[in-house]
Amino acid sequence: MRLLLLLLLAAPLLGQTAYFQQDVRYTIDVRLDDRRDELHGDIRIAYTNNAPEALDSIVFHLWPRAFSGAHTAFARQQLRNGETEFHFADPEARGTMDSLSFLVDGQSARFAFTREPDIGVLHLNEPLATGRTATIATPFRVKIPESFSRLGHVGQSYQITQWYPKPAVYDRRGWHGMPYLDQGEFYSEFGDFTVRITLPANYRVAATGVLQEAAERDWLLELADTTRDALANYEQVIAYGYVQEAYPPSASETKTLTYTAKRVHDFAWFADKRFQVLHDTLHPRAGAQDAVDVWSFFTRTESAYWKSSTDYLKRAVRFYSDHVGPYPYPQVTGVQSALSAGAGMEYPMITVIGLSGSAYALDEVLAHEIGHNWFYGVLGSNERDHPWMDEGLNSYYEGRYTQEFYPQHDGRIQLLPGRELAVDEVAYRYLARLGRDEAPDTRSDSLGEYNYWMGAYSKPNLVLNEVEQRVGRERLDEAFRAYYEQWRFRHPEPEDFYAALEPLGEAGYVRDAMTTVDEGAFNRLNWRPEGRTGFTLPKLSLLTDGERTRPQLFVSPLLGFNENDGALLGLALHNRTLEPRKVEFLLAPMYGFASKEVVGFAGARYRIVRPADWLRRVEISGGVQRFNDFDPPAVDGIYDYDRWALRTDFYFDHPVITERSSRLYSQLVHIDQRRPAFSGAGDLLEDARSVRYNLLRVGYRSAVEREINPARYGLQLEYRRGDPDAFISADYFRLDGEYATGYQYRPGKFLSGRLFAGYFLAHDLRERTTDPTVSFSLVDNAASDYGYDDLYLGRSQSGWYQQQLERRQGGFRAPIAAAFPYGRSNDYLAVLNLDGDLPLPVPIGIYFDAGTYGFRSTVNSDPTNQVKWVGGLSLNLLGDRFHLYLPLVADAETHNLLEQRGNLLDRLAFRLNLTGLLPWRWIDELP
Repeated sequence: MRLLLLLLLAAPLLGQTAYFQQDVRYTIDVRLDDRRDELHGDIRIAYTNNAPEALDSIVFHLWPRAFSGAHTAFARQQLRNGETEFHFADPEARGTMDSLSFLVDGQSARFAFTREPDIGVLHLNEPLATGRTATIATPFRVKIPESFSRLGHVGQSYQITQWYPKPAVYDRRGWHGMPYLDQGEFYSEFGDFTVRITLPANYRVAATGVLQEAAERDWLLELADTTRDALANYEQVIAYGYVQEAYPPSASETKTLTYTAKRVHDFAWFADKRFQVLHDTLHPRAGAQDAVDVWSFFTRTESAYWKSSTDYLKRAVRFYSDHVGPYPYPQVTGVQSALSAGAGMEYPMITVIGLSGSAYALDEVLAHEIGHNWFYGVLGSNERDHPWMDEGLNSYYEGRYTQEFYPQHDGRIQLLPGRELAVDEVAYRYLARLGRDEAPDTRSDSLGEYNYWMGAYSKPNLVLNEVEQRVGRERLDEAFRAYYEQWRFRHPEPEDFYAALEPLGEAGYVRDAMTTVDEGAFNRLNWRPEGRTGFTLPKLSLLTDGERTRPQLFVSPLLGFNENDGALLGLALHNRTLEPRKVEFLLAPMYGFASKEVVGFAGARYRIVRPADWLRRVEISGGVQRFNDFDPPAVDGIYDYDRWALRTDFYFDHPVITERSSRLYSQLVHIDQRRPAFSGAGDLLEDARSVRYNLLRVGYRSAVEREINPARYGLQLEYRRGDPDAFISADYFRLDGEYATGYQYRPGKFLSGRLFAGYFLAHDLRERTTDPTVSFSLVDNAASDYGYDDLYLGRSQSGWYQQQLERRQGGFRAPIAAAFPYGRSNDYLAVLNLDGDLPLPVPIGIYFDAGTYGFRSTVNSDPTNQVKWVGGLSLNLLGDRFHLYLPLVADAETHNLLEQRGNLLDRLAFRLNLTGLLPWRWIDELP
């Protein structure tokens, strides 16, 4: 009977390690040296092993070392997210931790760093048995970095966070050593702290824990009274920011402040001689015995907003206490200070906020960060592995707080009167419909920057709002209160939260939403906006906005110009909302006032999202365009073209952390050119002749979008089938490849290179002289755009229209007229393009192009290997979408042809990426 009872009691633990929690007690003495921006400290840790097994080592976090160089996990993540400030920072601006010398129970112990410089392992002299306590001590020095993330300083304003040697969590899954990251927060063990801080006497300090010196508390209370009186009628907001506000000289005498904190998993403090102070008290819930101290510390910058900050703090603490559970700490503090990691950052009992911009924004951010005291502070989930368990659950209650106290702010943006946009829902569907969303229950260091916002914050909030609509707000609050009460100070995991939703019948729904990207798991979040059923006539609108319950068509006026058609006026009719659609179309007819013809373009696209685990999406698209491509003709319908194209793209799925993208594509292009027809006597006939040909392309493109040294490459096979009735059919089969890379040597300044090589595997004209429409070309102008793949201001034009160049093949920045048989080959082409931004405050650079190709001077002559080169100055504008090139040096033939163009202005070349400026073309490929 006793054995049966033991088995029944142990049943919930079968198959997993029993829950336990280590006991950690900290005593830290630290001195701030504000002349050198350093901390000098000694730490003593009483570490009690409550695990069922002995420990032979303890993993430590040494997170200030994350700021020691460009090789750390923090530095690598910064670059993945497009941030280069730390990478290019002066070494003196960076930080570190050193001077470590560990003792265990008074005896020296071996300490070794891991591959990540901010993680180390303390090897114990003898195993620490279950129930035994080891006393660990070490001195340490912290070089405080400038404000790149959380730990840092701006002048003599100090944000001291993640600053001391800290044991990692050892739980039922083992050690959780993790490097410091900016995106992706923490998992730490609960403990008790006694911290003594020594610093110049005129600093004002805000910290985790309770201040023990009565004289310092009295001084802060006096400052609070003075501040409240001074701000009673104060409305001014200082525009220049806290960075510019002068720092008083540091006092020559020092003071030591003592803070104690129990059952917290971190300790943070902030010191600034300019802080203004406010104080109040509150009882978080009715019947609470002990009052909670409420403190605010802030500079003059936004003091007009912060004068109400203690009211905001009190209201937030009461709100979360009522809906989630009682606030367990004796004080709560809000700080306005320098911050380079988001709008705010939470620590036990204290939060730091950057600049807010309005009283509402301050209240909202304070409420969100104060809310973390419940989900991050008391529950202490593993945010690195499950970021949604803190950010997402907290965002749901922050939204509730906003609804209650600011009903006019409901998470929507008003585009026009009566037209609102639900930002979170639009952002979710935007990523999902491109196959770029990731499951929220993904490690934070494996999420892209947009997906971290969506997965950790927005999607869990949307899902919990869906649950609320199904079960009711009160029942959901009851489930949260039970979850909080059961798991406070115990590190719950996702299954523990799902279990709390079992009584509501929503555990499976929430689990699927957090662990998959299956759209079938959703209602309001899926492909069809809620409320739309059956066929409904579309609604016509002028401005694109979010999806509504009724299909939408958008009409926009179009203005354009090209030299061949003249001024263009028309309309664009499309169904693209701010979110990608499964089926999208665009119809854009325009009237050319010079050609006196209706021209324009039309197209449609169909998306298939995630047809396989390894495939992000498939896009099938088709389109047609018609424009004139010569001088405005004397006879209508001559010298225009139709381009029909059908394309399929397969976008492969790669982990975001690899920064890689790749796709396989095929394209069929049909070109129909109208050209003058002449009689045998040479008379112009009324009916134009048609020149038709087809292009079949199959290719692969891949890119690694690293911030410092990006790279891309691709291969393409192209088959051309000419018009069999034409005088020369010019069929060919060709292979070409491209590789491009670069190096960012200082912020926004690149050295870059491109290699292009192509070879005709078969060509009807290989044994003939070149033909500009089907040859490889060093100079990519309108005449060499045989597939009509790009948009030009003028085609087949003389003058400056020939100076518009692209980079399809040779990419030479030399505007040589197409009339010259220059740089063309029916055999092969190999080119090197080099660019270098000059280290100047203006976007000026230098360029150099060199190429070789096979050229036949006469029919059936032996090919000669021609080598050409050109170099000069460049100007890059409009976010790299407009380039201006001035060739200055070249080989003899190239130089001669450039001189024949005329003066320097006539030799200028430019690239204008008109195709890339089409809005949906570039916005759907945001990183």
